[in-house]
Amino acid sequence: MISPMRTRALFGVLVAVVLSGCGGDEPTLGSGAADELHAQVAAVREAAGKGDRDTALEALDGLAARVRELESGGSLAEVDATALRRGVGRAKRRVRQEVAAPAPTATATPAATAPPVAPDGEEDGEPGTGNDEQKGKGETEGKGKGKAKGKKGKP
Repeated sequence: MISPMRTRALFGVLVAVVLSGCGGDEPTLGSGAADELHAQVAAVREAAGKGDRDTALEALDGLAARVRELESGGSLAEVDATALRRGVGRAKRRVRQEVAAPAPTATATPAATAPPVAPDGEEDGEPGTGNDEQKGKGETEGKGKGKAKGKKGKP
């Protein structure tokens, strides 16, 4: 699990970029979009603080997607979007390094089952021992055309 101090430092960079960007002649990030980005950063921080690596990484993916949307919609300057993407990339690396991966879950292995056994006197589709009244008699007996090429003269 990430220490609280590291978590604050990790996301301080993202928050600083969100707060500081968007000035000058470039598009200005509206307060609603800024609040949304702040909420996404808070979700990442909370997940990382709890040691929930998968949720933290998913929240960072969502943050990166929102940055792309804002930039393509003209609400976020390219320079600010680039800075945010870099911050998200650094945050992902740190989460992968510092937040433990979830332990693999144990899966139940099905127990081997014995093949079904047919009751005495019934066929089960398995090859038999030949100890029944059909011994040596095939279902096609007597249906041949007599054109076998065997040795002549031997019965």
